[in-house]
Amino acid sequence: MKLDQQSGKDLEFGVVCELLSSYCKSKKARENALNLGSFSSPELLNQEFDLLEEIQEIYLDERLSFPHPNAEDIDTALNILRIENGVLILNELLKVYSLCQGTKLLIDFARNQQDEYPLVFAACEHITGIKDVLAIITEILDTKKLDIKDDATSLLLTIRKKQKANRSEINKNFEKALRRCRQEELLGETEESFLDNRRLLTVLSQYKKRVPGRVCGVSAKGNYTYIEPQESFELNKEQERLRIEESNEIFAILEKVTFRLRAEKKQLKAFQNLLVKFDLLNAKVLFGQSYNGSRPALNKERKMHWKNAKHPLLFIKNEAVNKATIGQEIEMNESSRFLVISGPNAGGKSITLKTVGILQLMFQSGLFLSMEKDSSCCWFEQVLSDIGDNQSIENQLSTYSYRLNRMNYFLANSNSNTLLLLDEFGSGTDPELGGALAEVFYMELYEKNCFAVITTHYTNIKILTSTLESAINACMLFDTKKLAPLFTLSIGQPGSSFTFEVAQHNGIPNELIEMAKTKVSKQKLQVDALSVSLQKEKSKFKKINTEQYRSQHKAMKSMREYDEKLEKLQAKSERISQFIEQQNKFVTIGKKFYEILGKFKHHKTEKATMEALKKLASIERIKLKEKKKPVVLDKSLSATELPKSSPAKVKTKASLEEDKQLEAKKLKELLVIGNKIKLKNQKTLGTLLEIEGKKLTVQLGNFIIKTTVSEVEI
Repeated sequence: MKLDQQSGKDLEFGVVCELLSSYCKSKKARENALNLGSFSSPELLNQEFDLLEEIQEIYLDERLSFPHPNAEDIDTALNILRIENGVLILNELLKVYSLCQGTKLLIDFARNQQDEYPLVFAACEHITGIKDVLAIITEILDTKKLDIKDDATSLLLTIRKKQKANRSEINKNFEKALRRCRQEELLGETEESFLDNRRLLTVLSQYKKRVPGRVCGVSAKGNYTYIEPQESFELNKEQERLRIEESNEIFAILEKVTFRLRAEKKQLKAFQNLLVKFDLLNAKVLFGQSYNGSRPALNKERKMHWKNAKHPLLFIKNEAVNKATIGQEIEMNESSRFLVISGPNAGGKSITLKTVGILQLMFQSGLFLSMEKDSSCCWFEQVLSDIGDNQSIENQLSTYSYRLNRMNYFLANSNSNTLLLLDEFGSGTDPELGGALAEVFYMELYEKNCFAVITTHYTNIKILTSTLESAINACMLFDTKKLAPLFTLSIGQPGSSFTFEVAQHNGIPNELIEMAKTKVSKQKLQVDALSVSLQKEKSKFKKINTEQYRSQHKAMKSMREYDEKLEKLQAKSERISQFIEQQNKFVTIGKKFYEILGKFKHHKTEKATMEALKKLASIERIKLKEKKKPVVLDKSLSATELPKSSPAKVKTKASLEEDKQLEAKKLKELLVIGNKIKLKNQKTLGTLLEIEGKKLTVQLGNFIIKTTVSEVEI
């Protein structure tokens, strides 16, 4: 998508990029964030979002910690590697090492999680040779001290051993000189200082001749003289010589390492690119979390449906002061590609327009959007805007002249893949003449088959919109009772500017308002009054629909609860039936068993009894085989205990009288003119207007009804 520079400024896309850059760790990633551009095709955009969603899932997985290493800037090191005889200094080598460590960390994570997060792995799998590069560096680098290893070469080891012994001797001699001067009270408060890696005595200037040694400097006011003790002369010279030898040997070591890394410079560049890429990806995910961002679907057709869409910058600002941000539902397609928003000033028209623009730019730049997940977007080749007062002092252009120039640009460059955002369309000049010209521009742009979101106060634009097949009016809702904007977009009808109503609310005298009305044509007043009336009706029906939806939701919830209870009761009933059937069967067999025992109880032997019992068992076995579902002993079945009913409490005459008095007291407190009361068989509260004995006059909504005290619910 081609980003128009002025449109990016109008929509504050640069502010979004600045906030995104604050989540980046490396300088290069911050630069990329500040210069964030849109993707060249929907396919590449979808690939970016797929990868972002995987990273987002990793952040939400409490078991994992996604690596976000700093991508060190190794451009200087790469430039040195390109020079044939160039040698890396230690600081540049440390940057290369840090970059390699971060790359290894990311690649190891991607490899370990490749089954669960294949896209992260796919973005890293082209990187090879990281272990070889690290082996070259760690061969001579002490990774804990971040210095060249003592044993990097045998010569360096020998030099550093001599340095250590020499330093020990220097410190031993210096301590002797320090103790002697301290005893003679020749030193200042600091006692010692350092210069060129040498320990010096801080001697009071009046005693400097009493301390044998070389004067290396004097304090700013001349109070102290810094002296190198005589005992340290030769030892310090030896230390300096060893230091030069060490530096020469380190240079030789770095020269060899640089030569070996020169063959890996393409790999190092790839490491840096990978970490910069993932630094920006991480920043996108973290930035998206700050405004509850999500990924909407991308439609192939020219249609978009945004649910609860919020301006991300406004959301972040309101979140900081614990203030709610009102989301908008915005739907545009082939039959509503021109969305014309009207309504009162300060009602949210411009911020809604900016919300559409900034979210579209963010979407095509691969950023999560502040809207519901089941929303959907479409693809545009360009977004063009004309928002706010853009006077140009340099070019001596007025606001209207500037807008005419922008309009000329829109007419020349708009096409079917353009999203236009026009704020206060046609304003800036004589209303009647500007409205006429705006109408002509409107039709020219409409014929170009582009998408547009337009805010206006012009009645002719609202009327024109209502006559076009692919255009639709919308308005910002307004509370006609409180005369305050609701900041909610409503699609389907134009809105009034509520000019006179807002003026009245702000204390303008009625006689001035009535005088102003006489200056306006009757037709204009009728149209405005009709808009106000329609908006009131729409607000009323919206409230009714909301109540109906809540009731329906409550009913469905009750039905689900009923079905669940019924299912449990049926299961319980089936188990009780099984238990009863089992018990009946066992009782029947037991009865037959006892009948046999009684029949043969006088026999001298058990033979007849056993034969009768065997016959009974044989008959029961045959019955058992014939039945599809025979009754068997199930120990898990048991008699279900019925709930115990608590004995009803019988109220005494005294308690009944007390209840009656309490009810009468509550009723008396409730029956006050102006109070809200609830009538039996009524869902809404009514306002008590009049009391005549036991007869009441109550206003329910727009209706006034007569009722009695007995119909009032306490």
